[in-house]
This record gives sequence, structure tokens and C-alpha cells, in this order.
Amino acid sequence: MSKKSNYFENAQLLSNQYSTFLSNESVEKKILEVFDGHLPNQFNSDLTIRESLNEFLLSYYPNETSIKATFINNILLKRNNHVSIFELNVGKSRVDLCKINGTSIAYEIKTDLDTPKRLGQQMNDYFQAFDEVYLICSSKNLNNLLPHLQEECGVYTYYTTKTGRYIFKKHRQAVTSNYISPLAQLSILTKKDLFSFFNCPHLETKDAMINFIISHTTNKEINKIFKLCLKNKFHDNWEFIVKNHADILEIDYQWFFKNLLPPKIVYL
Repeated sequence: MSKKSNYFENAQLLSNQYSTFLSNESVEKKILEVFDGHLPNQFNSDLTIRESLNEFLLSYYPNETSIKATFINNILLKRNNHVSIFELNVGKSRVDLCKINGTSIAYEIKTDLDTPKRLGQQMNDYFQAFDEVYLICSSKNLNNLLPHLQEECGVYTYYTTKTGRYIFKKHRQAVTSNYISPLAQLSILTKKDLFSFFNCPHLETKDAMINFIISHTTNKEINKIFKLCLKNKFHDNWEFIVKNHADILEIDYQWFFKNLLPPKIVYL
């Protein structure tokens, strides 16, 4: 077995064992256990043990966490005036990332470790809720996934350099969805959201509130307020990542998005 294969297996094992809340001592102990008591040469002595683990996982384990983190660095953090959201429940699916400004955009990540089994269902759900939908996949896996996509679906591809960096390219521009469903959009929101953003009375069930809004509001207005609601709900979470990303390890982006704790305290 090649060293690269060994590193992949070791990185996979460490990724499964890692938790953001682990102490630095615990992180080092897990690494030493995996590498039989010796740190590999890939671990930079100028970095902390946690920083070295972050680089190792990004370089040798191209799972969803690695692709998502580098896509955020290379694409989403390069642009202003939007709010990005991690892991939003949409219909029967959960979108990996979405971006909200004047346009709502869903991003579904399929790594080379994934199968296209649920891609059809996911795409159907996303096209009912978002203005635009993109698939993110590796260049070499693109042809396997294209048959599962609507023509309107945009595509970002990526490949890895010899040094382990991910390079992203927009392969196909998304076309505005013609399948948007007010019911699907409103179902993503809570009863509190429906009351606060749509001036909907407090009714007994969420379904009753959704029916009230649909009967009193145009589809265009629902789409506009839906985006405003999401942008407001997750503004502080995304702003925290924007302001603190230099101090947050990429493998921990999603955890900090949810928990909003100072990195210096968590990484003690």
C-alpha cells in the first residue's frame, strides 16, 4: 500500500475521531495513537498540533468538510453583502451550503467519496426553494453526475494540486429556477418566522399559517420575504465566520457557525 493510501486511511480515522471541543492534549493523543507514537513528517513543527491536523485532513481526506471549507475560503469569503448558511433543511433534504442576498443560491457537494443515490431528490427539493442551484464536484466525477442534474443546475468543479490545494472553477452557470414553490419555501421556516416576517396571525398549526400566507400573498412577495427572513436569521452566524475566519481552522467552520464561541477560548 502506498504512503498516500496510508495517509488517506489515517486522515479518515482522525476525521471520524475529531471533535472541535477536544483539548489540544486529547487531539495530540489521538494523532499519536493513529501514527504509532510518532508524528509524521507532514505535521509542521511550526504549527500547533491542531493546526497541523487541520492541514493534514484538508490535504489527505477530501470529504465534504474539506471541500466545503475550501469552497468557503476560495469562493464565498471572497464576496461581500451576502449571508451564507450551513446545513439547512429543505424538503426531504439538507442543503450543504446556501447563499442569500438578492438571489438565493443552494450548493450541493458531492465528493468522490459520495454516491449520486439521493441527488435527484435533493435537486428537486432545492429547485423548489432557491432561485439558483449549483452542484460542486470533482472534475473527474463530473460526467458521472451530470445525468442526475436538471439543465438549469449550475456546476462548480474542483481538482487538487500536488501540494494538496483545491482549485475551483465554475463549469456551468445556473439558470433561474422555474420550479419555486411557495409551500416549499414557507415549510422551511418556523411558526415564529411566519408570524414575524409575513404578518401572519398565530394560528393553531404551521400548515394553517402557511395556507393563510399563500392565500394573502403573491408568489413573488413570498420569495422576496423568504430570502429576507433567512438573511436576517443567519446574519450574525455568518458575520461571526467572516470576522473570525482567520482564527478558525477550516475543519471547524461549521461548528463555529452554530456555536459562536470565541476561537481563542475553544482552542485553549
